[in-house]
Amino acid sequence: MTIDGKDIGATWNMCLVKDSFNSLLKYPKRMAARYTNYAERDGITPDLRRFETEPRQVSLVFFITHSSESEFRALYDDFFAAVNDSGYHMFDFGIGLSYKFRYDRTRSMRMMKPYSVNGGTVISMEYMEDAASINERVKIAIGGIELKGMYSVGGVDFGDFGIHPDGTVGEVLKYADAKEAFSDGRVYNLNTRRLRHKEITIPLWMYSVTQAEFINNYQAFYNAFAKSGSQSVYIREIDAVVESYYLECTTYKVNWGSRVTARFSIKLCIPVVGWLRGVSSSNYRVMSDPELGLLADEEGRILTLNR
Repeated sequence: MTIDGKDIGATWNMCLVKDSFNSLLKYPKRMAARYTNYAERDGITPDLRRFETEPRQVSLVFFITHSSESEFRALYDDFFAAVNDSGYHMFDFGIGLSYKFRYDRTRSMRMMKPYSVNGGTVISMEYMEDAASINERVKIAIGGIELKGMYSVGGVDFGDFGIHPDGTVGEVLKYADAKEAFSDGRVYNLNTRRLRHKEITIPLWMYSVTQAEFINNYQAFYNAFAKSGSQSVYIREIDAVVESYYLECTTYKVNWGSRVTARFSIKLCIPVVGWLRGVSSSNYRVMSDPELGLLADEEGRILTLNR
């Protein structure tokens, strides 16, 4: 691993603790989309013309070896000066991924055999990534697994990315909440009932034969969701294609070995839950116009926003 081209082992007697990759590889969270929520219509009408991510905090844990107090202080002070210097710093983790970080805070330090031969210190630090570093040009999955038919995004099976659901997805099968019924303060009008949108968390596992395959598919899967507009997602539990958009990655844990595996969860928003009315797929779609800002609701009517 290098920071601004400097090898952390040769420069600071340092190595990265592997658990750091769980935080590093967790996909960025999408910046909240603005939407309108009409009481007389099912779901919401989001403005999905842009895909932007929130700054994310990444936790990295380092181990510094040292044999004396003076050596530790020299290494630690020099390292801190390097990562806290002005501007962004390029972190290359040697796995085909590099990130632009800025230092945020030191969360904790723990010394083992302080200032003795073969002594060491574990340092947990937080860094901020203001713009996602995932290569947006990586879009084609390679390798993959034979288990397919459970989920797809944009017509591409999750299995092509080496991804499969990790257990059942109960959140998909739950009915959406009802919207508040119209009332004059005394009587509720129940002639027309409308449903809210749904946010679902899907637990997944990922398998790759090689590290190169894993890195490619890790990026390609994110890029299948990290775009403007909604994405067509097929969900086997309901045997339907729904229009949805990515919200965030809630968990991530990777295991480096002869084969690379990972378990993670992604959270999606389904603006209109059309299958609950016996429709095989939702009719919701988004029309994106950079000048006029046009959206179409689930009934095909054009809405003009920001005019």
